[in-house]
Amino acid sequence: MIWMSIGAALLAALAFYLASPHQSLWAAAPRRPLRWLALPLCAASVLAASHGYGFWCGVFIALSALMLALVALPYVNAWSRGRHVG
Repeated sequence: MIWMSIGAALLAALAFYLASPHQSLWAAAPRRPLRWLALPLCAASVLAASHGYGFWCGVFIALSALMLALVALPYVNAWSRGRHVG
C-alpha cells in the first residue's frame, strides 16, 4: 500500500504542477481538470498510506512524497529545457 500512496502523491504533485500558469513542462496542459484531479489523488494517497500505518503517519508519508515531487518538478522542467542560466 505504501507504493500506491507514494505513486498517488507523485501524480497529485504532477497534476498540481501542470495546472500552474508558470510551468513550461507541458504547455498545452488542461489546467482546470488537472486542478480538480489533484485533490482526489491527494486524498487517495493519504487513505492508502493510512490503511497500513495509521492516519497521522499516513498523512506525513503522503505529504512527504508530495513535497518531494513539488520540489523536484521545477528542476526537471529546467533540465528538460536544456538552457544554462548564469
